[in-house]
Amino acid sequence: MDVPNRTKKPVILRRIAGLIILTLLCEKNMHGYNIWKKLERIFDMKVPHPIVYKILREYEEYGLVKSNWVHDNIGPARKMYSITEDGEELLRENLDFLKKMQAILADIVKFIEAKTKIDPN
Repeated sequence: MDVPNRTKKPVILRRIAGLIILTLLCEKNMHGYNIWKKLERIFDMKVPHPIVYKILREYEEYGLVKSNWVHDNIGPARKMYSITEDGEELLRENLDFLKKMQAILADIVKFIEAKTKIDPN
């Protein structure tokens, strides 16, 4: 079966990216650009920067993050993002789910590896 070449990333990656963004903001407040670069290192792949800003805007609308403009002597003002109590609560609520998913994904990987091995006979 031919599968068309897909350019869109799976929705689950966007959701996971959102949780990672919240986790990064637990460590320290960050600018969107710094969040984007850290996500690329974590995923070890190119992450379209508009996705990061879309997630941040969406999370700000939901009250999971908040932002304020920071003016420094170098360059234009930039938005600094921080996590809210609601964002921290969302992370806590998703932790058990992520642990369950980790076990399920491990089983799926083992199953696929077992089914895709080529028998030399």
